[in-house]
Amino acid sequence: MGTITAQILVGASHRYPDGITPSHYLFLSEKENDRPAWILVSQNISGSLPHELPSPGESITWVPTQDHMLEDAFLLIALHVIGDRELTQMAGTFCREILSPRVVLYDCVHDDQRRLLYERCRKISKWPKIILSVFKGSSVQNPFPVFRQYPMNFEVCLSGDIPKHT
Repeated sequence: MGTITAQILVGASHRYPDGITPSHYLFLSEKENDRPAWILVSQNISGSLPHELPSPGESITWVPTQDHMLEDAFLLIALHVIGDRELTQMAGTFCREILSPRVVLYDCVHDDQRRLLYERCRKISKWPKIILSVFKGSSVQNPFPVFRQYPMNFEVCLSGDIPKHT
């Protein structure tokens, strides 16, 4: 495992202003001269989301594409946390292993198929709240244009050393 360079909290907006009641966490693990990986774990301490994938104590690991790392994380969330039925069926026709515990995304799904999956993700109306923290050295850069394409409540926390593009 490399160093964690980004983290995503997934869950429900808290009843008090701001904040989150997390149900799942994604960690972006990166190592020099190695492929990055999104690691999804379930920590549904609040019971705020009914979809329980992965099971507590298990994880799902995706090796994302370099150019669409954040959208790959959203695809992972849509399939394993939200459990969108239409997206799951579409993804399954492109790659039988897409719901496996370990997926190398660019080996599993072709570019044009992945674009169709992103388009379907953007149409999901019931996104959980997302909080992205980006640390120094992360491959996730300038996340705001990607977030603006999705109908979700989100917050972004950036390291002080990362340029803040809006």
